[in-house]
Amino acid sequence: MLYLSCLVAMGSAGLLGYLIDIEVLVSRLYRASLGVWRGLFVKNDTSSLKPTSSDIAQMLDLLILALSAGLSFDYALDLYCKSHDNLLAHDLHNALFSWQIGATTRLEGLKALSFKYENPSFERFVQCVTESMELGAPIAHTLENHADMIRQTRQFEQEQLIEKLPIQILIPLTTLILPAMLIAILGPIFAGLTH
Repeated sequence: MLYLSCLVAMGSAGLLGYLIDIEVLVSRLYRASLGVWRGLFVKNDTSSLKPTSSDIAQMLDLLILALSAGLSFDYALDLYCKSHDNLLAHDLHNALFSWQIGATTRLEGLKALSFKYENPSFERFVQCVTESMELGAPIAHTLENHADMIRQTRQFEQEQLIEKLPIQILIPLTTLILPAMLIAILGPIFAGLTH
């Protein structure tokens, strides 16, 4: 009797183990198929993998402030990387670490990021830093001019978007609101004329 109950217990434990394995397998298949379906129907946005001009402007502002306070470029960049949690900060931290340990030079690390991002503002930032360090010019002043240029560019882009808004509002106004108003105003008049 004891032998039979041990055999039943071992068999049920083995069956339970198989059921758990099947459950894990099914949940993995479900997650994998869900990922495939999401990949088919959700558009992968690669623009989120690049920093925005707003991120670059924030970086420049903090670097200018830190450099004006007398900090070195590397320490100012490290300060930005520690105080912000975005893609630009993570990539700059990795580049900073690579040139601090001697794996790359500062110029190579920044140019690699410039090629990765393909952002004109960031490319100009790399160019400003490179020229300032080669010529011995104050970096803070050069970056301040670049930050002003980015702000002016962003302001111009925002003004262009604002100028396009009235035209975009005309489309729903003429297709949806105007016909409804005409029906509401002219409907009772036509109803009165027919009676």
